[in-house]
Amino acid sequence: MLQKALIIMLAGVAVLLCRAATAFQEPPSLHAQVEAGALPPVEQRLPKEPAVVAPVHEIGRYGGDWRRLAVGPLDTTLDSRLGYEPLVRWDASGTQVIPGVARAWEVREEGRSYVFHLREGLRWSDGTPLTSEDIQFYYEDFCLNKEVSPAFPSYLAIDGVPAEFRAPDPLTVEFHFQRPNGLFLEALAVHSIFMWQPKHYLRQFHPRYTGKDELDRRVKDAGFEHWAQLYLARISLRENPDQPTLRPFQMKTVAPTPRFIAERNPYYWKVDPAGNQLPYIDRIVFTDVQNAEILNFKAMTGEVDFQDRNIDSANYALFMENREKGGYTVRRDAGAEPIVVYVNPCSHDEGMRPILADVRFRMALSLAINRAELCDLIFSGLAVPARGVAGPFDPYYRPEFEQPYAQYDPERAKALLDELGLKADAHGMRYLPDGRAFRQVLHIFPSESGGLADQWQLVADYWREIGLNIVAKVDQRGLSVLQMQNANTDLWAYMSAGVHWTVDPIWYIPWSSFSYFAPSYGRYVDTNGKAGVKPPEEYQRLTDLYRELTAEMNPAHKLELGQSILRQWSERTYTIGIARSDVVSLVSKRFKNVPDKIIYSYRLMTPGYIGIEQFYLDQEEK
Repeated sequence: MLQKALIIMLAGVAVLLCRAATAFQEPPSLHAQVEAGALPPVEQRLPKEPAVVAPVHEIGRYGGDWRRLAVGPLDTTLDSRLGYEPLVRWDASGTQVIPGVARAWEVREEGRSYVFHLREGLRWSDGTPLTSEDIQFYYEDFCLNKEVSPAFPSYLAIDGVPAEFRAPDPLTVEFHFQRPNGLFLEALAVHSIFMWQPKHYLRQFHPRYTGKDELDRRVKDAGFEHWAQLYLARISLRENPDQPTLRPFQMKTVAPTPRFIAERNPYYWKVDPAGNQLPYIDRIVFTDVQNAEILNFKAMTGEVDFQDRNIDSANYALFMENREKGGYTVRRDAGAEPIVVYVNPCSHDEGMRPILADVRFRMALSLAINRAELCDLIFSGLAVPARGVAGPFDPYYRPEFEQPYAQYDPERAKALLDELGLKADAHGMRYLPDGRAFRQVLHIFPSESGGLADQWQLVADYWREIGLNIVAKVDQRGLSVLQMQNANTDLWAYMSAGVHWTVDPIWYIPWSSFSYFAPSYGRYVDTNGKAGVKPPEEYQRLTDLYRELTAEMNPAHKLELGQSILRQWSERTYTIGIARSDVVSLVSKRFKNVPDKIIYSYRLMTPGYIGIEQFYLDQEEK
């Protein structure tokens, strides 16, 4: 019997240890294919050292369909949240990096070089072995090809310089950087899920490997105008069921369809401690619905097994009322990402620019919000006030970062606005120093969490009480991001990164035009001064601290640098934090091995980090 995997560190090498199983077991649903010779025996489908997954509660049972609901194919997330299979990964606590597709790694040259050892015998879902050539193909033929990847992936570069890639043998890949990269493992734990492009399959759509006449014919037959369009369509797991995968489930249907069906990968490379090949569940079946309102109604009537995506916490009381009839439990788990308002310091409005860039204005906005009342009225107690400076699950977080300007003090807020020269008229409404009435729009990015209109209207009402005429407006999703990037929104509402923000610096560092709190400064940094606006000294300090952090290999020094960044955020109030809300999910009584506590974050690819392959269905439970 397989023993539970152990992870150790020896001389900078992370190793996954497991004892060989005397026998492996496969899902009964695959027996017929094995007996017919369509599939080899399970021992030949697994790698030499399969990854061993310890179930959350107990060894599971095979079979059944995991019922989910989706509003279109994007909600299947088989390439991300429900397909979290990176080179190295987060452990079940969401804090430590452990082996994934790579069974081990070495850190060399004081953090300048990383060497990864792949699992011998690990295969794509069509049975073809995974080798270093597949990662080399991703790096050289995708990342370095501007026709399919206009921007080189930032996680594979340091200071904008791409890593040097080497593949010295079929089971080894190396990344060499010009200076130490202290965040590379954490970055791989998030971003390397997008690395998996099977060379043996995708080369037929790439001009480096397929002749022009043949490729042009394939492009035309598929209804595209350029090979890059064809290639990008073929790497999409949602659009192309033929693409081999390393993930536990593979999509078998494409839109339009009433149900998206994903079946188990017969070559999936993980087992439980008893030697049972995972996943336990045979299929994930997504019923496609028209909108989130219908999704919530169907979920309430018991048509899901485990659903968090698009579940609206505003329906919590109704979910609780109907849980016995629907045969499910209602969960409240911690949402890591705080809800915030981004204040643009580089407004195109010359009269507004000095106001927005002044810390006193941001302090006033923060002090004017009655967060405790908002959490009760909008979230029915399913949220806690938050400043939006990371969160309790982040290694760099400290509780005192929540304190400055978080108390409800509208009188102090009014005094700060008076200091800024925003004088009030006889009705208490304010006007700018240039004589214009103060008028602003709070642009709201539509997230999946629901409750947007009431939440942000209440925030706008708090600001009206201190004399600021601000109107809340929900934007169209694509247009909202574009407007923010071009600094066309002075106030933009979304959420921030609550955990592992260092692997995605846009949230706290002016790093690119996607740095929501300072897109113009971020564009300047990203283009080396060719576009955007040069950051003032205090914003430049954030960039300098982060660059120092990325090069740091000493954990204590790294912690100090990360906390210095967040401390500056707390003091300078770059965003107006509102709350951190719980995530409500519904779990049917037959659905097993869900952890008692889950952290919800994109950087953890929740629920991917907890191991969806070890979920199982108790068919006897009704």
